Amino acid sequence: MIGVALLLQLAVTAPAVAPGVLSVRSGANTADIPTFQFDGISSVPLRSLAPVLPARDSVTASGRHLLRIAELSLELSDGVPYARANGTVFPLAAAPQERDGLFLVPYEVFAELLPRLSPARWVYDPARRELTLVGKGEAPPLVAVSSPVGPRPAAASRPGGKGRRRRVVVDAGHGGPDYGMRGPIGTHWQIHEKDITLAVAKKLAAALRARGVDVIMTRTTDTLIALSDRGRIANEQHGDVFVSVHVNAAPIDWKKPGDTKGYETYFLAEAKTEDARRVERMENESIHFETGAASKQGDPINFIINDMAQNEHLRESSELASIVQERLGEASAGPSRGVFQAGFRVLVTAYMPAVLVEIGFGTNKEEAKLLDNSSYQKRIAASIADATIEYLNHYEQRVSGAAKPSAKGKGDAAPTAKFPPRE
Repeated sequence: MIGVALLLQLAVTAPAVAPGVLSVRSGANTADIPTFQFDGISSVPLRSLAPVLPARDSVTASGRHLLRIAELSLELSDGVPYARANGTVFPLAAAPQERDGLFLVPYEVFAELLPRLSPARWVYDPARRELTLVGKGEAPPLVAVSSPVGPRPAAASRPGGKGRRRRVVVDAGHGGPDYGMRGPIGTHWQIHEKDITLAVAKKLAAALRARGVDVIMTRTTDTLIALSDRGRIANEQHGDVFVSVHVNAAPIDWKKPGDTKGYETYFLAEAKTEDARRVERMENESIHFETGAASKQGDPINFIINDMAQNEHLRESSELASIVQERLGEASAGPSRGVFQAGFRVLVTAYMPAVLVEIGFGTNKEEAKLLDNSSYQKRIAASIADATIEYLNHYEQRVSGAAKPSAKGKGDAAPTAKFPPRE
């Protein structure tokens, strides 16, 4: 009767049932437990484990769930994408949820975390979607397909977390031996991308702090930070938004490359245009300074894992990019070249809304002079700061159900400008 009542309750509260079930086996006891989709995350109602597993759930005065299954103890909290076990904190791709008296645990806790914590006692078979608690003296079941090996992505960050100030991670592109772009073309003087990005990033950090936002910078000096570490820093600091600042460069084989100018904003996805692929290759080539090897594609399994983690933030990153591009139009001297997508390594490991901003072409003489000017840098930084605040306001209004302000249509996605013709 408990199981029937539970399923009836879930049928009312759950938007949709996920395909398949979590099959649980413990000695002679077996059960097929339906999994449910909430906000795109497959979850298991904790209460439904009781008939087949020795599971006990107690709730502390602070609202934390202390879950004991067999000999393992887990600490979980509603809305917090982490689990604590044996004094160690493990990131989860999704947070547990309280829904109408039910505590819903992400599927990954059973498919990945339990077998990871106690591989001799817990065996998960992904082909059968079956979790087995191996009894003492029992032989573990044979598993035909093993789980992928590789680093798990950190827990996804969501803007506007309850009970804390907004936090933005500002990344100054390149640094140290990686000069990035050098320009302009056809002059006796030069600017280096690493210097421009650091100057603008510092001004952006100051502008955001003046607007009441906490800021984490991936670098504050002329030093090299690995591309993959920049996103990890953002995750470890629980950033709400990640903004990476860069300077563009026109290829020398373009006709009149020194004439090209303008600003672009990118978010992480497969590049759709040849020029987006060019910028992707240019920015990703910084990995040469970290390893001495040319840039190449990562392991396919890890790419899939990263892609799954990033999917949650694709729409948010796209909106953030559109707002940044629109606000830059109020400050930049160059034309808008549009919002684009590309597979930047610096964005891959940042599990939050993330954008890469190309603030201008350092290969263009006029634009290079502006990019090297402190007042212009401050103007650009202020526009990016305004865009970031506007995005965070809109995000929080959406999740709270409040109406979006209609003044002057602010926050609407900017139309994507076409590239100026290459003559």
